[in-house]
Amino acid sequence: MKLKILPLTQDAFAPYGDVIETQGKDFFHINDGQTERYHDLAKIDVIEQIRPLISINRAQPLDFPLTVKLLERHPLGSQAFVPMNGEAFLIVVALGDDKPELTTLRAFFTNGLQGVNYNRNVWHHPLFAWKTVTNFLTVDRGGLNNCDVAELPFYELELSKDPAH
Repeated sequence: MKLKILPLTQDAFAPYGDVIETQGKDFFHINDGQTERYHDLAKIDVIEQIRPLISINRAQPLDFPLTVKLLERHPLGSQAFVPMNGEAFLIVVALGDDKPELTTLRAFFTNGLQGVNYNRNVWHHPLFAWKTVTNFLTVDRGGLNNCDVAELPFYELELSKDPAH
């Protein structure tokens, strides 16, 4: 089965989480007017009184055609990924309770200036780097026992052209 890759927008991504970006967002000045602060761009959600962590994940680029075979979710906390050097990346998400609801399966491509914050319990594919090794600033829940994995029928990501151009 084919899964079309769409451009990432806040409206299209809203059921799955937050798009972390400055474009179109409000800001206020701090540091004597030298800095624009884009405040509260994503809702960090952790339960069971475990603290959030900031980490760096390094993702390796994958070759096309890409096949989606599984999704994971984190029932105890949201999970945010922001590329550290302006790299675009691919996102695959779905809603669903005990397993992914395939009618909600979507693929998105970022513009290189966007990150994402997956809501708690949103099914998503592990990181897909685009064409280059990519470091992601990651904000998620510390602790154990916070990852469910579900196998999928094979979906090939459908790329009509290079979405980075």
